[in-house]
Amino acid sequence: MPAAQLLLMNREAFHAPEIVIETQRLILRRWRDGDEIIAAPIYAKPEVMQYIPSGTWDYQATTRIIARMQALENDQGFGFYPIVLKETGAIIGHAGLGYLERTKEVELAYVLDVQYWGRGLATEAARAILTHGFSAIGLERIVAVAFPENLRSVEVMKRCGMQACGLACHFNREVVKYEARRGG
Repeated sequence: MPAAQLLLMNREAFHAPEIVIETQRLILRRWRDGDEIIAAPIYAKPEVMQYIPSGTWDYQATTRIIARMQALENDQGFGFYPIVLKETGAIIGHAGLGYLERTKEVELAYVLDVQYWGRGLATEAARAILTHGFSAIGLERIVAVAFPENLRSVEVMKRCGMQACGLACHFNREVVKYEARRGG
């Protein structure tokens, strides 16, 4: 089957109201029933969750956290969404916006399955989320944090044009903090 036809079939599998953001290669959509079955193996991988404060998630944790992500969007008007690779229709992680631990700052966060690292997909998703946050949601400032040793995440922040704004303490650890401002 030609790639264009496969892409069209994958695109038609989505209903417009559930698509939040679309990029050249990705769709960020609202969570669906059953997504936890697909996503749980991603979050069970130590290398994927190495820099996530809670560590790996089992199936039950994945189910609870996805429900919390859904509630966040309902409560605050934005949240975290599965990242779907258009080419295959596969969920490859999640990304989005939420309030940074114990603050009123809105944080950009992303998790991507290890087999998709190094392809620019995290950067593509993060840029689209920043644009969405500023244009569709009307945010003035978005932050992102990472443990200093998480060099991949720091590079994504830099490639998105975020500026370093120093060190901070979140998740009981020192983190590097970056920010982006609307129009900046």
